[in-house]
Amino acid sequence: MKSVKTLFIAGLVLILTGSAIYALDCNVSFTSVLRMQNSGICQPNDWVIDNQTDFCDFWDQANALRFPAPPCPDIDFSTYVVIVTAMGMRSNGCYNTEIYCIEEDQQGNYTVYVKDYYPRKGWFCTMMMVCPVHAVKAPIPEGTVTFQHTIVR
Repeated sequence: MKSVKTLFIAGLVLILTGSAIYALDCNVSFTSVLRMQNSGICQPNDWVIDNQTDFCDFWDQANALRFPAPPCPDIDFSTYVVIVTAMGMRSNGCYNTEIYCIEEDQQGNYTVYVKDYYPRKGWFCTMMMVCPVHAVKAPIPEGTVTFQHTIVR
């Protein structure tokens, strides 16, 4: 018969390994290219941009509410891609989104971890429509790119 202490430790290990709690290996370095809470991109979407023309189209749409809009920066798309997450239209200023980690596995696939910030009950939030977006520049992945969103309240 196993001791209670051994069963407790085995149960704790099972709980910790059976859940989604594990240390992220943010092994892909990236640089923020654009982060706006009030962008012109009001449909929720995650995507990867791999050329300057599509990037400038994205840039112009994201900056559509700014006058004058800043010029589209040049990105070296022979080395980098731009990874974008857009939260879509939200009802107040407490919503936001952030790419905080990119993890590459052994096959060259990227998992992009995104925090989507939602207001807590009782918070005072500015009453305005917002369209949060975050874009980062990262090395070209060898495989696919998937996004994993976490809601933060």
